[in-house]
Amino acid sequence: MRETEAPSGGRLSLGWLFEVAPRTERTIRMEALIGRLRLVIVAINIVLLLLFFDTSSWHMGLTWMLIGGTLLYAVPVAVFQPYKRWPAFGASMWTATLDSAAIALFIFSTGGASSPFFPLYYLSVAAVAMRFDLRQAMAAVGIYAATYALAYFLWWDPSADAMGVLLMRCAYIFLIGVAVGHLAREENTRAREVEEIERLNAENAKLLSKREREARVDRLTGLTTRAAMEKDAHRLLRRARQAGGYLSVLFCDMDRLKAINDELGHEAGDRVLRAAGQAIKRSLRAQDLVGRYGGDEFVVVLPNLTRETAFERADQLIAGINGVNDVLPDDLRVGLSVGIATYPFDAGDYATLVKLADQAMYLAKRDGGARVRTATDLRLFWETIPRSA
Repeated sequence: MRETEAPSGGRLSLGWLFEVAPRTERTIRMEALIGRLRLVIVAINIVLLLLFFDTSSWHMGLTWMLIGGTLLYAVPVAVFQPYKRWPAFGASMWTATLDSAAIALFIFSTGGASSPFFPLYYLSVAAVAMRFDLRQAMAAVGIYAATYALAYFLWWDPSADAMGVLLMRCAYIFLIGVAVGHLAREENTRAREVEEIERLNAENAKLLSKREREARVDRLTGLTTRAAMEKDAHRLLRRARQAGGYLSVLFCDMDRLKAINDELGHEAGDRVLRAAGQAIKRSLRAQDLVGRYGGDEFVVVLPNLTRETAFERADQLIAGINGVNDVLPDDLRVGLSVGIATYPFDAGDYATLVKLADQAMYLAKRDGGARVRTATDLRLFWETIPRSA
């Protein structure tokens, strides 16, 4: 419960008494509930007055006037819910005072001390306590008890039990207000805690998502990182193994990028590397994977492609790189050397496929670069070494 602030001069301010509670999802729900309860109570009172009570001794003109006025206010509020846009239509200390006055007049017009409608105060107090701050609820309870006592005394039958009945009913009003007010405060506190937890969870999820993106995306090229690439490639390899299919791994290394770094600077080299990565990505299918392996090296994973089709795709990647040379001097033109290894022909695991494709790529560089070599070419190369030694 908040401390009452003391303005200058040492006098306690009562401004909190007329503060409008913060408009939250909970308070809007409470407003809607109060609006519906008001209509239900009016409907019940109309039925009771028409069918079950002897109203000959009551001030029925005033009674029906009050019911009509309540309907003129309650129906538009319940239907159009103006409190969502204008706080003046929501529950406040002013509306609580007007409600208590209207109920007091209704009690007076239907018998005062003997009115069977005194439970209206219990319902109204409970509704107010659900909506208000606990201190405001207690202040409203005092107003309700005072207006009920006034209506009670105007028709008071000074019998031995009259004062006891009044005190008992006022005590019940206070007890209901305190009990519901405390429960509402606890529920409101829990609701704020849940909202805070949800807010923190949303922030954590956003941070986690950001970190996951940072872990998956290479900052320089915008391609998948090596770690994320390996994870995705293992998944595709398991799928190929289960389906009895193929999977080709392309290890790509740029030719003559070091010359650009030496002649034009590393910033220019980074731009060329980034353009090359995007050119490779544009040449692939949606289901293909491409990631930066490290430095000026890229790895491409082609699911469901045999060695022959992967070779054709590698030629397309080399041709796509040529577009990067449009902005480079003739003596600094770059290329792409590509090595290929295919499951299940060359190896059965991803690490070995990458190793073989890497070695085949170096064979492509040995032969002049800007070309494709496969794991089969690599085996043939190793077979010729002993004979040529």
